[in-house]
Amino acid sequence: MSFNPGSFTGITEELRMLGLAAVVGAFLGAVFDILRVIRITLPHKSWMVFIEDFLFVLFFGGVFFCFSVEMLEGSFRLYVLVGMVAGFGIYLLTLGRIISGIFRTTGNILRKIRNSVAEWFKEAVPAKNFPEK
Repeated sequence: MSFNPGSFTGITEELRMLGLAAVVGAFLGAVFDILRVIRITLPHKSWMVFIEDFLFVLFFGGVFFCFSVEMLEGSFRLYVLVGMVAGFGIYLLTLGRIISGIFRTTGNILRKIRNSVAEWFKEAVPAKNFPEK
């Protein structure tokens, strides 16, 4: 067994990569939040949600692969994957909840306004003014 000094990065470098992986995971959480906002504003069928989630998992894997190639010289490290998943989860449980809550609340308010305007319009304009279908 030979020892290659370049293959051992050291704990400081591994912690730096773990932190960077967590930041990348948080970025991926923000990308996933875009999907959540789209789902809040435009309800989807379950098969569409499945396809979106499947494509996102492929994207996540691609980012992990690119991170490993660029930052770790092509070697796969479990702690990097754990860091990305942790950053992703922390984002979704903190800032992601706030953002999706804001969009949910805004969407509910806009729906109520739309329904109120539609009700007012129905009362203001009698149905006999509209042609039968």
